[in-house]
Amino acid sequence: MKKINIWSFFFSIICILLFFIVSVSGPIDYSIMGTHPLNLVLYITLITFVLGVLGFSDIQDWKGMARSVTTIILTLGLSAFLTFVILFGNLLS
Repeated sequence: MKKINIWSFFFSIICILLFFIVSVSGPIDYSIMGTHPLNLVLYITLITFVLGVLGFSDIQDWKGMARSVTTIILTLGLSAFLTFVILFGNLLS
């Protein structure tokens, strides 16, 4: 379970990097992927959030606790922001 904690932390950082890459990149042909790239980042972020919650089960020291709490805060914040952006982006289009 310690590996889940570490990997979920790395994936949370990767999700933030993916968000910045998708938001900075220009128009993308969505027919290749079938869905909007922000939706894909949201799905990956939600999976990482679940892994972060599972990582709480085997915390042995303060570093593991800090990793888990950081993972939960990052993924929860990013998923809330992405949901907001996607929702209002769909309403305005």
